[in-house]
Amino acid sequence: MKTFKIFLTIGICFVLIHCDTKKDPLTDFEANLLCTSFGVCNGETPARTGIIGDSWTDLLFGYPFVETLRPQLENRFQYKFAGATLGGKTLQQVVSQGLQFQVIDQGGADMKVVILSLGGNDIQANLAEYIGNVETVQAQRFGTIKANLKQLIITGNAYKISKYGGAPLKWIIHGYDYPNPLMTPVIASSDEGCKSKFDRVGLVLPDAAAFTSTQLDAFNNLLVDITREEPNLIYVDLRNTLGGKPSSRPEFMLDCIHANNLGYTLLTDKFARAIYPITNVGF
Repeated sequence: MKTFKIFLTIGICFVLIHCDTKKDPLTDFEANLLCTSFGVCNGETPARTGIIGDSWTDLLFGYPFVETLRPQLENRFQYKFAGATLGGKTLQQVVSQGLQFQVIDQGGADMKVVILSLGGNDIQANLAEYIGNVETVQAQRFGTIKANLKQLIITGNAYKISKYGGAPLKWIIHGYDYPNPLMTPVIASSDEGCKSKFDRVGLVLPDAAAFTSTQLDAFNNLLVDITREEPNLIYVDLRNTLGGKPSSRPEFMLDCIHANNLGYTLLTDKFARAIYPITNVGF
C-alpha cells in the first residue's frame, strides 16, 4: 500500500507540474499534499489539534476508496488538524525529520493536543531480521520505539513552551487493532503484515495469526508502560473493535493491516469517543 501511494503521489505531482507551464507549478493540490503529508506548510494553519501518523491516518487510494482515521475525524467529527500523515511513516523518521516541530509551527499557539498513529511500520520493517531471533529483535525494536516516543514528546513540549509559552501539549497515541495475516493483499507487492510476506522473506511461522496478535498485544502493552513514565502521553486501546483476537474479521479489512471503510468507521467512532474528554471536539 505504501509503495502504491508513493508512486501515485509522484505521478500526480509530475502531471500537475508539467501539464501547464503558464501556471505556478506549486498548485493548491500540491501545496495541500505537502502540508498534510509532510508538514511542509506555507505559514500557520491554526488548529487546536495536531496529528502525526502513518497509513492508519493517511488517505488510502485502494480499491475501494478508503477513509482512514484522519479524514473520518475531519469529515464526521469536525476536527481541524495541523499535521503530517503519510503511509509508511515510521516513528524513527518522524523524530529524525523533526516533524513534531513542523506540526507545532503549523498549529500555532492555540494547539493543545497532538494525535499520534505511529510504531507499526517500525515493527514491520526488515522482517528478515526476525528470522531465528524473534524475541531479541522485537525487544530491541520496542526499546527504540520507547526511546523515540519519549524523545518526540519531551523535545516537542520543550519547543512548544519555548515558542509559545503555556502548558505542555498532550499527546494521544492509539494502539492498532489486530491484523489479519491471511487476507489477500490489495496490491500483490504490498503485503505488509501478511503471511505471504512472512513466507517470502523466510520467516517461517507455525501460526501467523498467533504471531501477529501476540506482537500486537506486546506493542499495546509497551504503550501503556510508556504512559506511566510520560505524564503527557495518553494511550487509547483500539483492540477488539473489528472482531477480536487473534485476527480482525475479513468483512472489516481492506488487507492484512488496514481496515476497509466500514472498519475505519468503527475504529473512528471508538477513538473519537475515547479522546473527546481531552480534545472537546466532535460531540
